[in-house]
Amino acid sequence: MLKAILYLINMNIYFAIAVVLILVGFVFLFFKRNSLMKKLALDTAIGGIIYGGLMAVYSILLAFVVVVVWQQYQTTGDRVEIEAAKVFNLYRASYAFSDTAVSKNIRLAVVDYATSVCNDEWPALAHDSLSPVTQHKYNRMWEVVYNIKPTTPSEQIWYTSMVQSINQFGEARIMRISDVDSSIPPIMWQMLIGGALVILLFTILFSTDNNWVHLLKVIMFSTVIIFSLALVYMLDHPFQGILKVDPTAFQKILTHYQMEQK
Repeated sequence: MLKAILYLINMNIYFAIAVVLILVGFVFLFFKRNSLMKKLALDTAIGGIIYGGLMAVYSILLAFVVVVVWQQYQTTGDRVEIEAAKVFNLYRASYAFSDTAVSKNIRLAVVDYATSVCNDEWPALAHDSLSPVTQHKYNRMWEVVYNIKPTTPSEQIWYTSMVQSINQFGEARIMRISDVDSSIPPIMWQMLIGGALVILLFTILFSTDNNWVHLLKVIMFSTVIIFSLALVYMLDHPFQGILKVDPTAFQKILTHYQMEQK
């Protein structure tokens, strides 16, 4: 249930915010119009002290989580760039081989992989899965490198460099794929959601003379909380939502190939 709610927030943040704010409004009216719930109302003196303490603790927790997921988000972008760079190294090294068939096979394997990453794997990553088509293209690149038979000392040097590049490329791909999994454990999400609910409940329970002004303040505060949690989720899932990491580095490889063909 929690994962479904967070996924909805990520994929359609404005709709999710509207739904949550409507629910907050209903809860607010329920507490204000229910005579039994009115007995739980908090005065601004003692309640304000408790509320301030809760906000301080929750703010520290939220800030810590945001910093962690932001660093992870940046790392994911760097891994995409590194993977594309290592793939392009193979592309450029292909020109060092005198056998035009070998050279062409290397470049086509790189282009096929980059195309599949953009068209097949990225949409799959948005749903926390991988593309078997891209995996096949990945294996094909290894086969092409395995079948290279350098015939000159120069080709031997370039082949050694290619082996190093493809090994680094394989490592970068594994690291990039590992970022599909959430880095925030479920218990921490429960703490964030639970803390937000407690703080919102405290906000609603304060006794005021003007309920409509109070409701407006609660809704504004709820909006900030929802945006903060949505930001954490989007950064923790770098291949989903409006903040997703794009395969721009791989698209540049395809653009370079298309320019060479002209």
